[in-house]
Amino acid sequence: MTGDCYIDGIDIYTEYGVFIEGDGYNELLSFAALKEPDKNDWAEEHGIEVDLSSPCLQAQEITIDFAIASAVKRWRNFFVFLSAPGYRTVNISPLGLLKTLRVSEMPDLESFDGADMFSVRFVEDAPVVPIGYPATNANIDLTCVVSLDGKTLDKYGIIITEGLDELERAPKLKKALTRTNSLLSGQTYDTNFVRFAEKEVTFGCYLNALHMAGFWNSYNALFGDLLKPGLRTIGYTGRNYQAYYRKTGNWQLHSHSGPVVCEFDLTICFTAFVINSNVYLLASQDDKLITTEDGIFIDLKY
Repeated sequence: MTGDCYIDGIDIYTEYGVFIEGDGYNELLSFAALKEPDKNDWAEEHGIEVDLSSPCLQAQEITIDFAIASAVKRWRNFFVFLSAPGYRTVNISPLGLLKTLRVSEMPDLESFDGADMFSVRFVEDAPVVPIGYPATNANIDLTCVVSLDGKTLDKYGIIITEGLDELERAPKLKKALTRTNSLLSGQTYDTNFVRFAEKEVTFGCYLNALHMAGFWNSYNALFGDLLKPGLRTIGYTGRNYQAYYRKTGNWQLHSHSGPVVCEFDLTICFTAFVINSNVYLLASQDDKLITTEDGIFIDLKY
């Protein structure tokens, strides 16, 4: 426990007898949600049109579970230290993690003879979109059939355990022209005009790595690639879907020494999920399909 957590350069176990308890690391790994982008929802078009020219992240709350096993050192001195003016620099040595946080509240406290267990909620006001990260090529003996901009997710150390059925589920239909009045039971509805709405899918994911350094390489590459300007192309069973990152949740770090295994939920918004529609791709005058530098075909709808 000594040397595991430093806050503003102070070893909190040595100074206050405090250590991070049980699953207290989990939310420290959480990646912030995307700020709601500007968008148009045209009634005559499938899905939505989204401005992702400069994706930005929301501030996020991070709750850490602490404990003190001492009849002398109790939680008050530690919380006074945390709640001093300014931001706290939190350094978690076993994870190789450094964050700048401020204290918000203490949502839970249980005191016993010679022990305290409590939670502290922090706020990360300025989460950072990863940039300048190396291209990932995780060395794991796993396969994922879902791709991101042409790269299968196992290259990021990711496997998906839930959400693939939801990916293929039909989206809701947009509400068409509807009329009603006080003299008419029910309503009249224009059934001749059918357009599909956007839909969100939450995938259950596991990120696997040989060590924490490999974990952070894959982590930064995944979220850095997801947050590149513009829409992303999600591929599955021979079909490509236009989508963008929304949020993560339910982070659980199962192992951080030796092989690293981390479970989390990843929510993606599919902007135009259309069933049995025509797709128009950009081609040259000699009928050859044109692709981007990453080998992605250019959909003329976007």
